[in-house]
Amino acid sequence: MKYYKCGGETFELTLNPFPFKCKRCKGNEALIEIPSQGIKVCLTCFNQIFENRLKNTIKRYRMFRNAKKVGVFVSGGKDSSALLFSLKKVFPDLTFQAIYLNLGIRYYSDLAEETVRKLCQEIEVPLYVYSLPKEEGFCIDHFVHTMFKNKICSVCGVIKRYLFTKIAKNLSIDVMATGHHLDDTVSTMLTLFFQGDFEGIVRLGPVLPPLYPGQATKVKPFYHTPEKEIFYYTALNKIPVETCTCPHGEITPSKKNKKIIEEWEKENKQFKYQLLSVFLKKLIPLLKTHPDYKFSPSEFKSCVKCGEITSSSDEICSRCKRVSLIEKLEDKKLELTPEKFKEFIENHPKDDWMVFDLREKEDFEKGGFDGALWINPEIVQASYRKLSKLFKPYRNKTLFFYCYTGRLSYLLTLKLRKLGFKAFNISSPERLLTG
Repeated sequence: MKYYKCGGETFELTLNPFPFKCKRCKGNEALIEIPSQGIKVCLTCFNQIFENRLKNTIKRYRMFRNAKKVGVFVSGGKDSSALLFSLKKVFPDLTFQAIYLNLGIRYYSDLAEETVRKLCQEIEVPLYVYSLPKEEGFCIDHFVHTMFKNKICSVCGVIKRYLFTKIAKNLSIDVMATGHHLDDTVSTMLTLFFQGDFEGIVRLGPVLPPLYPGQATKVKPFYHTPEKEIFYYTALNKIPVETCTCPHGEITPSKKNKKIIEEWEKENKQFKYQLLSVFLKKLIPLLKTHPDYKFSPSEFKSCVKCGEITSSSDEICSRCKRVSLIEKLEDKKLELTPEKFKEFIENHPKDDWMVFDLREKEDFEKGGFDGALWINPEIVQASYRKLSKLFKPYRNKTLFFYCYTGRLSYLLTLKLRKLGFKAFNISSPERLLTG
């Protein structure tokens, strides 16, 4: 199994049974090695070790204490899907509510929603879907038209955290569980440490109590679980996960630090746990004694725009500040139908626009849109610097792209928009080529 993660990370698992018995039970055939422990075990023992760690983490930090309803935010990715699956298995008597945020990301959000629906149906967990486009009239893609065009992941995080809190309150959820794992935690802690954001480090504990009345407790049951083992668990148990990546995936400082940590881990399998221990047992307790890193209820006020709680001095929450940029946009289009595209070229001189075909070259040569230029579809993976150089001759033109399904050409459209080009994707390309 292969899994492609946003930002370019790839996980792969090929099962080659070992010629000896499981080192744990001594009975079944050894099938897989647990990276963090260096032992080779069978599928049954792997699941037991994985699920026992989850159970012990939850009990150790009393994550579900007095919880009547636990919400699990599921994205369709391996981490949140494995979390929901394992929680339902380990705590069959608890009430779980799966929640999916459809952020309106073209060629991604709807596909991920289908995967989440399949998972919830298989394990019989109720699902609540909140559609950003339907409920609020905008989607994450629209931010490529704003000052946040190169920080989509950041603004997406603000929107999601806002909705997590709001939805949890509306659904009467006591505890909110997310799929953040050991690798997420230590890489983020290291990043925040280098940035001097000590308040952020304090908030990276396994349990984040409510900051104000009515807010759900936030917990991270995978706090001590390595990311690679979550992937193994997902693959071995055939848990439904989305197979596409978010087109806005970015290489963040945290992801860069994660790669550095992985290199250190090659020399010391316990490195991540040791690093986490230093933060948890030494640094965070020290930071909590400093008065500057404590919130008081008086610091929170109601946002003057949406009514939700905020600590902003101007009484406008981060979400509303960002959404206000969307509200000012006159044109949010990133994609045109074949009919709208043809209408455009009929009303504009040929020198004003250019069409690009991202299909395989042999299909392009068999026939495409008259006047279209072929570009290798692999160019989508090129760096922003290379893309900027390649399309520099067309800087003052309106650019149109199409492929087989629209997905690949949409990704290129987004990247060029972030570089300041006036680019559009053509939807339903089959209608363009046959019409």
